[in-house]
Amino acid sequence: MRLFEVIDPDRTAKNVADFLSGKGRYKYRGYPKLLEDEQVFGKVSSSGGDITGVHGSRHNWVEEVMIDKAHCREAISCVKDAINTCLPAQRTILKERYINGAKRGIVMQMVLIGGNDEYQDADIVARTRFAAALDKFVKARGCEDLIPPLQVWIQEWE
Repeated sequence: MRLFEVIDPDRTAKNVADFLSGKGRYKYRGYPKLLEDEQVFGKVSSSGGDITGVHGSRHNWVEEVMIDKAHCREAISCVKDAINTCLPAQRTILKERYINGAKRGIVMQMVLIGGNDEYQDADIVARTRFAAALDKFVKARGCEDLIPPLQVWIQEWE
């Protein structure tokens, strides 16, 4: 007998759905929160045009906000790049169903899938493929503090 790791597609797919839509355990760490944070960081500016922060302060808070915004943008880029690694129908499923919140039937028509079972399989494959790519991008770009791993690994004995 040997031990090896296998991805749990159902739990991984659930994590992706919750992450992209900002629900469940990803309510405060999901993709919508990243977009919101990036937008808020863009609204922060220094008073009087001084980018060095508060006069006489040792702490340059404006610079820190700019760094945080850049880091947040990098995390958003990870999500977009992971979506772009997917096939066209998979990209449509991810963007329309989970980011834009379209109804399942509408998305089925968009990707030209007629049967519920066929769509369910395509949906799970799209989400697991996205999770695999995203986890790699996040690790390579150092965004683990903003995007948690989405793949769920199970151990199986053979």
